[in-house]
Amino acid sequence: MSQKDNQPLQIGLVVNGPNILSKRFNIRIEDIPNILRSLGRIVIGKVVLNHNIAPKLVEIILDSGLEPIIVNGRVDVAVAVETMKIIYNPKINILALGVRDAHFMPLVIEAKKMGKEVIIITPKDEISDALQNTADKVIELSGNQFRDWTATSSKLTSP
Repeated sequence: MSQKDNQPLQIGLVVNGPNILSKRFNIRIEDIPNILRSLGRIVIGKVVLNHNIAPKLVEIILDSGLEPIIVNGRVDVAVAVETMKIIYNPKINILALGVRDAHFMPLVIEAKKMGKEVIIITPKDEISDALQNTADKVIELSGNQFRDWTATSSKLTSP
């Protein structure tokens, strides 16, 4: 993908750390930027975490070229705030959002209203139907593998 003037598309990434990086999903944060770089240039990359996060995970996030945002309050609120900054940034073409829950739907809808392409990054088989059906693209992660679903393919009929 590239823009008309042959410049790469600009990606803004926000990941809900506790929601996506839970040990039960076996997702490596460093895989997310590697996958997205095939679609464009990550100009904003943030991982929102709660205050009791392991220092080693913060180090891995930094080594991946992403910015950890550590909050004492609700992670969902911080994810919403960081996402809104990207939605209203005119230099960003693609919003990549690492979430699973339908309560992030208003962000997806607002991003699309503002002309952003929306990519949801989620653990395999953990995305809500509402997010899946609204996003332009869904990237499902499982360990070091991923599956890419676009709006033109039907996840419901895929294996």
